[in-house]
Amino acid sequence: MSNPLHRSRRATEIRFPETLDLGATVLRQLRLGDAEAVFRRYAADPEVTRWLTFRTLRDVEEARGFCTLMEKEWEAGLTYTYALLEPGDPTPFGTVSARVDEFHVSFGYAMARDRWGRGHGSRALSALVEAALAQDGIFRAWAFCDAENPASARVMEKAGMTYEGRLRRWHVAPNVSPEPRDCLAYAKVR
Repeated sequence: MSNPLHRSRRATEIRFPETLDLGATVLRQLRLGDAEAVFRRYAADPEVTRWLTFRTLRDVEEARGFCTLMEKEWEAGLTYTYALLEPGDPTPFGTVSARVDEFHVSFGYAMARDRWGRGHGSRALSALVEAALAQDGIFRAWAFCDAENPASARVMEKAGMTYEGRLRRWHVAPNVSPEPRDCLAYAKVR
């Protein structure tokens, strides 16, 4: 039996904009038409997907499945997944997602290696954290990374999130091991 006091927020309560122009980084809703770029630019790269919660994609059909699911989750108000773009270039080089659950939003991100270290991740994450915390009823914005992925931890720190601690045996990085791994948790609250 479900608890009537525990329910996920829906699209009618929480909304994220379809597009955010952050200057050097543009975020727009991920679409099915982005599948080839998602596959080619980052999701088929074992170095990019090493610490992520999904296996390195084997073909563009898997990327199409991902993009289709993300469009449906956007419409349902569950997960808002953005394509990362540079101004004037319509080809996505990564994604960042915001998952709404009750009074908090969690984030995940990935991008092509040739875009690492340029500030795209921290710019995108910072903007989405602020957009989440500006909404009524959202009090916590958080994300985690594998304990052996310091570059991702730096993205969260640069986005204004505070280190909260180690989550022991929290997630599976299937490209590393089938066993749960330790993660570092970061958050910003209001």
